[in-house]
Amino acid sequence: MREGWGKPHALEFKGAINLVTEVDRAAEAVILEHLRCATPDYDVLAEESGTHARGCAFRWVIDPLDGTTNYAHHFPYFAVSIGLEENGESIAGVVYDPLRDELFTATRGGGAFLNGERIACSHAQSIGESLIAAGFVYDVWESDRGLDEMLRLIKRARSVRINGSAALDYANIACGRLDAYCDTGLFPWDISAGRLLVTEAGGIFKQYGDTSRTDLTYCIASNAHIHAELEKLLMADGR
Repeated sequence: MREGWGKPHALEFKGAINLVTEVDRAAEAVILEHLRCATPDYDVLAEESGTHARGCAFRWVIDPLDGTTNYAHHFPYFAVSIGLEENGESIAGVVYDPLRDELFTATRGGGAFLNGERIACSHAQSIGESLIAAGFVYDVWESDRGLDEMLRLIKRARSVRINGSAALDYANIACGRLDAYCDTGLFPWDISAGRLLVTEAGGIFKQYGDTSRTDLTYCIASNAHIHAELEKLLMADGR
């Protein structure tokens, strides 16, 4: 990813605004090669190559380049996200920012860390004093999903950011740079590592709606202190 940074890329489209580049595929190939050597019997769910099922209770969930649109536009906010799940529950996760050389790690019950130093969520006590990140669904040109919630956030939060990398936003909640992240239309590879980072750093991660379809659920991750207020604000329609 660093080698390809700032260079022209061959863009493909998985949707009207959902990009993939040759770097996504190359990064995924490197990750898969290492994980298959280390854990040949584990299942794998990777964003670009899909499901590699072996019937194992353990599963790697991989987003080789979360923030592809940012990467393609030379906007420096993207990351690698790898989660390890046991029967669907996150037990280990890493999010790596290759430009800042920041490695966020978490294990279930073992805490969250940034480059080996323990991290924790912020202490913001209200939405009004919070910096909150959010995201748009990939079908935003055709759908109004998430727009009402976005408007509510803009009118209540100190400020709202749309950064374009859910995994890195979760990592930044875990180390206190952001106070919350709210989004709909996320996929397992977007959240597998990030949800563990948030919860192991003292925060809360919850999904609302049909949780069997993460791409249809609404997700709220927060520092815990503002979670109830966010639920009241964003779940006002009773979802």
